[in-house]
Amino acid sequence: MIGQESIFAQTKKGKYIPTKFDTIKKVVPQQVYGNPKAQRRADSLARIKDSLDRLAVEAQKQEEARLAEIRRKEEAQRQQNNRAEQKAETTKSGKSNKKENRKKQVNEAENRKALEEKARLNQMAEDAAAEARKRKPLRSQWTLEDCVLYAKENNLSVAENALNERLAKLVLEQNKVSRLPNVNADFSLGESYGRSIDPTSNQFVTKGFLYNTTGLSSQVLVFGWFQKKYQIEQSQLDLYASEYAFKQLKEDIALNVATGFLRVLLAREQVRINEVQLKADQEQYEQTQKFVQSGKLPELNAAQMLAQVSSDSAALLGAVTNEKIALLQLKALMNLSFEQPFEIILPDLNMAGLTGPGGLPNPDEVYATALQQQYRTKVNQLKLLSAKKMLDIAKAQQYPQLSIFANLGTNFSSNVKDITGQQYLGEVSLGNINIAGSSYAITRPDYSYETRTRPFFTQYGDNIRANAGLSLSIPIFNAYAARTNIQKAKIGLVSQQIAADNDKLKLRQDILTAYEEAKAAAQKYVATRRSEEASKRAFNFAVKRFEIGMINTYEYTATQSALYNASSSVLSAKYDLIFKLKVLDYYMGNPLKL
Repeated sequence: MIGQESIFAQTKKGKYIPTKFDTIKKVVPQQVYGNPKAQRRADSLARIKDSLDRLAVEAQKQEEARLAEIRRKEEAQRQQNNRAEQKAETTKSGKSNKKENRKKQVNEAENRKALEEKARLNQMAEDAAAEARKRKPLRSQWTLEDCVLYAKENNLSVAENALNERLAKLVLEQNKVSRLPNVNADFSLGESYGRSIDPTSNQFVTKGFLYNTTGLSSQVLVFGWFQKKYQIEQSQLDLYASEYAFKQLKEDIALNVATGFLRVLLAREQVRINEVQLKADQEQYEQTQKFVQSGKLPELNAAQMLAQVSSDSAALLGAVTNEKIALLQLKALMNLSFEQPFEIILPDLNMAGLTGPGGLPNPDEVYATALQQQYRTKVNQLKLLSAKKMLDIAKAQQYPQLSIFANLGTNFSSNVKDITGQQYLGEVSLGNINIAGSSYAITRPDYSYETRTRPFFTQYGDNIRANAGLSLSIPIFNAYAARTNIQKAKIGLVSQQIAADNDKLKLRQDILTAYEEAKAAAQKYVATRRSEEASKRAFNFAVKRFEIGMINTYEYTATQSALYNASSSVLSAKYDLIFKLKVLDYYMGNPLKL
């Protein structure tokens, strides 16, 4: 009640008269953010930014310490190598030539090892520096050209597409070496049981034995109706297509980065407009407070102005948030660390000469230039040639193929025995034979033998075999596979031709659309500028009339909102025009810069 009575007395008498029940304290209206909750949120964002800056500084210090440690190790290694060389020179004198040569060889080996270690440390330092540059760029202020160059090297889509290029190179290398002979080795080891054929003697045996077979085989295509040649040419065309696609991706990323950069500039200009409007409203609110205190205006006007200040504070907070989100999106396109300090440099945008159709290039000239400059057109041409080579490969598969083959092999069997000794046991009777009335006994000597399995490598040497010859493969009937492949290749060729024509049609359509949009954007920019100038004049008159009490707060805020909307429309039209012009530059192959 005491505070209420003091304020009431202040309102009634037109000035503030302190009493013994209250203190002398000026009531300051809410500033900038309009309410304590928004203020606390802004403070939290500021604290988070400070924390991220501290983390970035600590990461930079750690990286510098690591690089210093690598340089220190390199210097220690260099000193150690110098001491070793000096010691080698002092100990070499006074010894024999043999010892000198031996020492020299040892020193050379040590020097080579030291050089290898030095090269390894240097490579580690370079990798660490490159990684540091990637994580922590040297600059903190960026132009559009800096952002585009960084995004072309670090965008994740670029890294992913680079793998496709590497894959195309691997396919080309594999197709080139496929013309060389193939060499294969086989090795088998097993044990046989029961009645089977001994691979060494080629006879039937009934007892188990251990066997081993080893061989080498080679084959090379002599003439395959140029199938290998077509495959190499196709893979070469695919490699060129992947390289041009990689370049086209970089150009697309450059356009996306330019779009994000302009979005940041637009958001920043929007923040500036909101700050100017908020400052004007605060000044007007203070003026209204004075009029209310003097009795010239009712308290309703002050309340309405305070509501307008709060609304403008919320709009400013939203604009600041949009600016931060635009910066985050631009960092994501560049694959730049979110903790990295990042500030774009506001370019000097000269809008003179860009607001009339005479300043725009002719769309037919843009299309003719795009056909020559755009990498996408070259990719389609190379893919069309690749499809033709695929048809040639499919046709070559229906003709005979001539090859040369050669085989070399040997084997081992545990049934192959060598006699190491024998013992006579006596005679074994085989029966009698009657000759001229006399009976004679028939016998044979009986021996016991000592044997051993012939050695492994001995059998390998004894059983070597080789053969070579020509092989002619003639496709007679393969379930129409060759004919189907030819038809599929023809369909792929026609499909690629349609895709190339469709891309040309879409390119021309996009260029004509971009031209009409740029022309409309130029006209819209001129119209919004006129509207903004008229709104400024109306607002200036409204301020003067509001100060003398000729209009109320509602009419004043309506005029101010009209000026705000006109200024926002000018900014939107301005950056929309710049973007449309950059799209035309993109099609003409011009570098994207402001």
